[in-house]
Amino acid sequence: MQRIHNFFKFSKNICFYVQSEINPQIKLTINAIEGEILAKELKRHKVPLPFECGFSCSCSTCSILLANSNDFNNIQIAQPQSQEEINVLTTEGKGGRVRLSCQINVCKELEGVTLLI
Repeated sequence: MQRIHNFFKFSKNICFYVQSEINPQIKLTINAIEGEILAKELKRHKVPLPFECGFSCSCSTCSILLANSNDFNNIQIAQPQSQEEINVLTTEGKGGRVRLSCQINVCKELEGVTLLI
C-alpha cells in the first residue's frame, strides 16, 4: 500500500499555461507531471518549440519567458540557473525572465504560471 501511495505522490499533476507572445489569444493549458523535465512535458503536449539540442542545454531553442517576475523569482529560488544555462542564454542574447525549459523540472512553483513562447 505504501508503494502505491508513493507512486501517486510522485505523479502529481501541475497545471500551468503556455501563451504565444505574438498572439496572446493563443493560450494552452498544460497538465504536467511533477518532477519531469519541463521541456519534455512541453514537447509531449506538442508545444511548438524546436528542442534542437535534445534537452542538452546547448542551443536555447527551448527558451521560455515567465510572464510574471514574481513567478520567475520563485522558480529561481527553487531551481537556480546553472552557469551553463547562464552562458547559453548570454551567448544567445537572452536574459531577464528567460529560462531554458530543459533546465527546469516541473515543480509546485509552476502551478498557475504563464509561460510565454
